[in-house]
Amino acid sequence: MTTPHWLGPIRQSAFVVSDIEAAATEWVETQGVGPWFLYQVEIPDTNYRGQTVPMRARMGLAQSGGQQVELIQPDPDVASIYNEYLDSGGTGLHHVCYWADIERAVSHFETVGCSLVQRGQTGNGNEFAYLTGTAGVPYVELVDPNGAMAGFFAAIADAAVDWDGSDPLR
Repeated sequence: MTTPHWLGPIRQSAFVVSDIEAAATEWVETQGVGPWFLYQVEIPDTNYRGQTVPMRARMGLAQSGGQQVELIQPDPDVASIYNEYLDSGGTGLHHVCYWADIERAVSHFETVGCSLVQRGQTGNGNEFAYLTGTAGVPYVELVDPNGAMAGFFAAIADAAVDWDGSDPLR
């Protein structure tokens, strides 16, 4: 089965890290990727493996050409897909993210053997879902972005266009 055209391209590659500032600095120094926009995420109710749990993490976003790179430092005291990965010894790529119709995409990935792991909605109304991955990618994230999220991501991409290396962590 080929990936359906409605799923679109992978928009983001994400890495779970234990120290977000150190990881962002390494990306700047070794890959030339930045500037990094660091922020706190707190979502009171997500469904993680059948349990209602909060999601709390520090996140950072930067752009490299057409690809967004995300760093995630989870709160170690909250059960999540991110801590599950770190606790299992996971390193490197955590997930790739598609902007898609979530119900249709969840159905597609379940058809190819993936299972839903965590799902929720951000404070500004963006629904997201994480499924187990395929092809060596641990997880797949699906997001159906609203205008505010798309605008935020566009601002990050714009900041990278003429970035001169100064002010790498914002």
